[in-house]
Amino acid sequence: MTKGIEIDVARIIAEKSGKRLPAWLARLVQRLIHEDEINHILRSYGHLQGDEFLTALLDYFGTTVTWRHAERLPEDGRAIFVSNHPLGAIDGIGITHLLAQRYGEVQYLVNDMLYYLQPLQSVFLPVNTYGKQKKESIERIQEVLASEVPVGSFPAGWCSRYRDGKVQDQDWKQSFINMAITHQRDVVPLHFVGRNSRHFYLIDRVRKALGIKFDLCTALLPDEMFRAKGKHFEVIVGTPIRWQDLASEAGRAQDKAARIRAISYQLADES
Repeated sequence: MTKGIEIDVARIIAEKSGKRLPAWLARLVQRLIHEDEINHILRSYGHLQGDEFLTALLDYFGTTVTWRHAERLPEDGRAIFVSNHPLGAIDGIGITHLLAQRYGEVQYLVNDMLYYLQPLQSVFLPVNTYGKQKKESIERIQEVLASEVPVGSFPAGWCSRYRDGKVQDQDWKQSFINMAITHQRDVVPLHFVGRNSRHFYLIDRVRKALGIKFDLCTALLPDEMFRAKGKHFEVIVGTPIRWQDLASEAGRAQDKAARIRAISYQLADES
């Protein structure tokens, strides 16, 4: 009944890269990303859309996500909510769900590969992390930013890895600063408390040591999502930063992004 919304990762990769995977590699990738299990979820809950699907997904995993310091959330959701990106899947699912529950609507900037998940197309704003943005994608993002809908983002673009001796994001991209000022949206820093498995980070460190350019860990992210079954996570809310203050503050947009990234990590030290 929902056969048409199932994913075929080999086909998606071929569409994105223009190259067809060898059959043996396609089967390996399908196992790595839990394609059969994901398609089972889509068959079971694919009739749901947006936050209804997110709620069903969290229930399926037995995973819960709650706010810490929810009193700091703005009454008006017309802001840009920025967070560290420790997990690569459940963090995005969890924050999107919490924002939707709080404000009724939400749009989250995500890797355009995730846009193939049809039940989430109503809450995802696709961003091409590998090349030039499509004109229609840029127009859609501008349209949403000009609206009253809350917008979420992981400014790092990639989930956290070992960096300078600890697990953390790479430098945050400055685009959310420009978006906030241009569209007069306050910025709300968040910190998602969590981390992936030890072997996830070990594989990434071995990859780097061997000089392997292909990001093996990206292929492991669905497996990490399934490892989150039964766990509880918290999202710590920081004090909103007014867009007017960002606009008047001296310095480059990249420096402002770095400062807000630091605020996100400082939230982890709060009780």
